[in-house]
Amino acid sequence: MNARGVLALAGALFALGAGASERLGVISVADPPGGPDADLAELAHQLRAACRDRIGGVVDVPTMRARLLGQASNATLSELDRAYGGALAVYQNGEFESAVRTLRAIVEDLESLPESDDAYAQWTRALLRLAHAAATIGMERDAQAALLKLARMEPTLQPDPDQYSPGYRRRFEEVKAKVRALPKRRLTVLAEGRSGVVYVNGRNMGPAPVAVSLPAGAYRIGGAADALRVPSFTVDLEAEDRTVVLDFALADAIRVNAGPGLALAPEQRAYGIIRGGAWLGVDKLVVASRVVEGGAQFLLGSIYDVRRGALLREGSVRMVAGSVPAVNLGALASFLLTGQSSRDVKDRTPDLPRQPPAPLIVATPAPVQAPPPSAAAQPAPQPAPVTAAQQSGRAGAAAPTAVAKPASLESVKQPPPASPSPARPVAALGSATPDPKAARPTPASASLAFTPPAVSNEPPPSALTLRPRRAAWMRPTAIASGAAALVLAAVAVQQGLSASGKSSDAAAMVVGDPPTFKSGADPARYYALRRDADAARRNAYVSAGFGVALAAAAGALGWMSWDRTPEPAVVAFSF
Repeated sequence: MNARGVLALAGALFALGAGASERLGVISVADPPGGPDADLAELAHQLRAACRDRIGGVVDVPTMRARLLGQASNATLSELDRAYGGALAVYQNGEFESAVRTLRAIVEDLESLPESDDAYAQWTRALLRLAHAAATIGMERDAQAALLKLARMEPTLQPDPDQYSPGYRRRFEEVKAKVRALPKRRLTVLAEGRSGVVYVNGRNMGPAPVAVSLPAGAYRIGGAADALRVPSFTVDLEAEDRTVVLDFALADAIRVNAGPGLALAPEQRAYGIIRGGAWLGVDKLVVASRVVEGGAQFLLGSIYDVRRGALLREGSVRMVAGSVPAVNLGALASFLLTGQSSRDVKDRTPDLPRQPPAPLIVATPAPVQAPPPSAAAQPAPQPAPVTAAQQSGRAGAAAPTAVAKPASLESVKQPPPASPSPARPVAALGSATPDPKAARPTPASASLAFTPPAVSNEPPPSALTLRPRRAAWMRPTAIASGAAALVLAAVAVQQGLSASGKSSDAAAMVVGDPPTFKSGADPARYYALRRDADAARRNAYVSAGFGVALAAAAGALGWMSWDRTPEPAVVAFSF
């Protein structure tokens, strides 16, 4: 495992363990052809700032513009051409490893730039030189990978005999023969909106639609139509034929200087917004637009889950003189990110099931026994007058516990109060003839009397003890961080053992001080072992460092997620 692989693994595990926030983009959307104006773009900037104040992972404007234009690198072709000349000079001075590093960086930058014929010519030249320089110092894996990548796209390419040795050219022919033996896959590229040039791994394949046969593998697909660019994406042709579409209609809708923004008609917005989020490489996308209702303007905010292609929430705040107060923007950002309601934000989410409020559970009296037949002719009892004190008592009597029912009415004996009090009225629900002045119920109706608590100046205590809510992500994140720390610890141990073994093998090939090679020793293998040992040792340090950080994060999150609140007491009613 090389240093780049270890760093990538450590970064992914650290993001998982630390519960890094999802990538969030914020754009503006308006009707074509103009798209978002300056005022809407400014509101999108302010909404982005409000989101950034509340969560992390908000993608900045320069990054979004570069991704929408298909330019993931800030380098230019002229700069990369000069860097290639510098790599040649370094190679001629015998600094082979430095030349390999420079050439590898040049290839990566060329693959991140918008496709063009000039970029492809530089890419081909840099790969040929990278493979040659890597083979010179025994980096066989890097040399083979560069030649394979080149042979997939240029099966008829012949290296210049004035620049490359016969042995290097024979090796390239062997690699091309291996590529020709691979199974072929058919790639079909269509265009939507308008026709444009199709690029496969940077090579111009002609105007769309295009159907080409390629060796099995992964390829980078992009497109251009005059000034429009479709950002490159990877297509896997390892197992089957594929058909892809270059969306030039969405590229035509991009307004990079409007927030950035999109000019989309209402019927095209849902599809275009999800595709735009995919181009931006974000997990969720917040969209700012304007709506008019009753002659008033509102800023409409929507948040989409790009991976699921679903609208999560949508809300609006009223605009005043073409702008929105900062407080209202903050409330809108909180609503979109967390669903927190606010009186300043109107929920406009369509067809989203609402969470019903928790039902109020009240204590209910035991069912009333049917009156004897002799009482059927008597008039129906009227309920006793309800006083304000009784209303307050009933409000405080709510409890989420079930009322235990006695086995029989005769088995329940409740002593009557000493004297009736206006503060503790008794409603004899089971008496045949109600008497407001009655001080005690009959024994048969004792279990049916509902006695509210006495009124006091203090607010009634809650029947339930509310526990402070712990963030739901803390405990799973703590577990994931601990698991990631164990994985990185294992990687560190493995890399440390690998470094020790390679150092021992290299030391066995030399003797003396200063060291000289033993008879029959291969200098190229010696330097390769030393280089691999250094890389493994570096990987071990990196893995150990990330492992310690994740272990600390797991401990901290585990402590914070531990609920130390005692269990609430059971509430019951007695009769």
